[in-house]
Amino acid sequence: MLIVCLVMLTILTIIGIGTTTDISFQSNMVRNSQIRLNAFNTALSELNGQYRKMVDENSEDLLTDALNLGEATIPEGDLTQTSADNPFAQSASVVYLEEGLGQVTGSTIGSATANSAYYFELNSIVELDNTGVGSSQTSGIVRLAPTE
Repeated sequence: MLIVCLVMLTILTIIGIGTTTDISFQSNMVRNSQIRLNAFNTALSELNGQYRKMVDENSEDLLTDALNLGEATIPEGDLTQTSADNPFAQSASVVYLEEGLGQVTGSTIGSATANSAYYFELNSIVELDNTGVGSSQTSGIVRLAPTE
């Protein structure tokens, strides 16, 4: 009877250790998923913040710099998603792609005409140091230039 109890106790101990190990792995997977989602949201929020900042301030300085230089890096002090408790390293830039035709759409007075347009990319890169966790987001910007 004692041997049967010891065997049962050993079996239950092995099952308990296996369950504890499985729970630990699942907790790590959930934590990693949360960090990746946080990196994605930070990069996407930076894109939205930079775009909103360009629109609200009616600033075309970055677009003009990118047009002249090919790429304009947004200074670290101008990033919108930085804070003391933000664990991510961030960078953002505007890249000039090409000049092409831009079609005026939406509500217009008179007829819609084709204009010259400059095509840009707004890039946001967010990384958590020494982990390989990060996110890179890109948004397109078109600046119409009126025909002369």
